[in-house]
Amino acid sequence: MRDKTDQILNAAIKVFISKGFLQSTTQEIAKEAEVAEVTLYRKFSTKQNLFEIVVKKALENEFHAKVMKFAEEPGTTEFFKRILDDRFTALSRNHMLAKTLLAESFMGHLADEINFPVIIFNGLKKGLDIHFARFENKPDTNLLARQIGGILLGSLTFPPEVPYYKQSKQQKEELLNVQVHALEIFIPR
Repeated sequence: MRDKTDQILNAAIKVFISKGFLQSTTQEIAKEAEVAEVTLYRKFSTKQNLFEIVVKKALENEFHAKVMKFAEEPGTTEFFKRILDDRFTALSRNHMLAKTLLAESFMGHLADEINFPVIIFNGLKKGLDIHFARFENKPDTNLLARQIGGILLGSLTFPPEVPYYKQSKQQKEELLNVQVHALEIFIPR
């Protein structure tokens, strides 16, 4: 029997997006994955365990690694632009998954290690700390992480008519310039 882990993880994402964590069942996930429910339980001990693995995998692979890479950017403006562009693209492409994670977080259904806003904040804070470590006048990275997180969550809560990833290069550049200008206010000169 070949490994069905990726098949189960992909099915779980679909079911969690369509029904939310509480309303979905392992039976539905197994059916979507085309595996027996017992196979699902061999790989993942509980629905909560499966959900946590799906969320951690998605967020760690997609968010933390990129923020740490962007933190090495020498210029702060470019650093901000790269974070925002990457996150706007990811959030607009995965809008329903992100909304599901946000809703589950706000309802208190997620542990802190997979709480969507907490993960976003912690990843941003760590990246900002790394980026600004070489600066003499360091900004308040706690405040900056909250500002960037607010911008990102705002784009999720109040999405534009045309999803970010479908916008023209010029539209994206204009949006990024406005957002980065607002963030640069918090950088000491």
